Amino acid sequence: MVRPIRAERSEMSDTGNPDWLAPMLADPELWPASHWVRAPGRVNLIGEHTDYTEGLVLPAAIDREVRGIVSPLPDQMVRVVSRAMDEEDTFRLGEEGPPGSGRWADYAHGVTVSLREAGIELDQGFELTLESTLPVAAGLSSSAALEVAVALAAIAINGGQAGPERLASICRWAENEYVGVECGLMDQMIVLGGRVGHAMMLDCRSLETTFVPIPDELAIVVCDTRADRSLAESAYNQRLDECGRALEFLRRRDPAVGSLRDASPALVEECRSELGSVLYRRCRHVVTENVRVGALINALKTDDRPAIGELMAQSHLSLRDDYEVSSAELNAMVTAASGCPGFVGGRLTGAGFGGCTVNLVEKPLTDEFAGEILVRYQQTTGRPGNAYACAAAGGATSGEIV
Repeated sequence: MVRPIRAERSEMSDTGNPDWLAPMLADPELWPASHWVRAPGRVNLIGEHTDYTEGLVLPAAIDREVRGIVSPLPDQMVRVVSRAMDEEDTFRLGEEGPPGSGRWADYAHGVTVSLREAGIELDQGFELTLESTLPVAAGLSSSAALEVAVALAAIAINGGQAGPERLASICRWAENEYVGVECGLMDQMIVLGGRVGHAMMLDCRSLETTFVPIPDELAIVVCDTRADRSLAESAYNQRLDECGRALEFLRRRDPAVGSLRDASPALVEECRSELGSVLYRRCRHVVTENVRVGALINALKTDDRPAIGELMAQSHLSLRDDYEVSSAELNAMVTAASGCPGFVGGRLTGAGFGGCTVNLVEKPLTDEFAGEILVRYQQTTGRPGNAYACAAAGGATSGEIV
């Protein structure tokens, strides 16, 4: 039987350090180490492509993470080492180089620039050696986890402070302005603010959060299509543009509409001819997806499994047909889930065009579900996939090594 890939449990050892830290501390090349950091990935249960229209989202941090050890460096030098990618980058604070180079190190450069732009003094250089249990380029926010890990390392070594909301905005600025990806704030907020056993409803306008318990009997299973996501960034930016153009049409009819989040279904229908087919469908997705967020919250609170399944299915169909961000592989993975042991509901998660689906599954049947869905997926697509059994985890943390 194919079993889901399970994360190592991150617990504190008798020394007071996280248990995963022991092998890194045994490496003499990493001394003198002073701090540790960890930042989880995330899945979004529902509320996809609504964050940048000031809508509602329902993500959960997961127990797969970027984590590492921090050591001081002289002369304001910074070295970030990624063991997962077998790469490293070295730069001096204040000499990060031009943005938008297209390299993974842009995320680290952008964060140190953004911290200083936000008025946080960075005088002490540092080395951050990272390892990861989080798949890269799978739509699970490995980039936001990297940003947060670098930010926590820089703040820890320099003795600074920044609350979660401020730090989320700092990391988003780095991704928007330095890396050049026009993301919303959801990823950084959940990476920093996750809670064990809960999803987080985030109002992307007010930044108000509400924690929603996930039923104890349900597991999160992330299924990776292992499909190329090269179209994701360009398509994401195209959807941003389409939402902006749609908003202009709606405002002509109702100037009170500040973002697509404010548009009612009736207004969208009234403007259907002016919007045209494409912009109409983009609006319809955003409006109906915001409604589904509230409905799924109620279904989770009452453990209404038929409603959970129906709402997640509706979300996927809307992303596939109205927002057009799915792919053949994602559709195959969603179809394969139906009828698998323990399956409650599933949909694509993340930007789309490859990447992962998120599934809620009855915990005792997690292994059977994973084995069956991957067999079905490979039979349909001819390619192997991966399944990751996850739990809703706490947000990013850091601490002194003791």
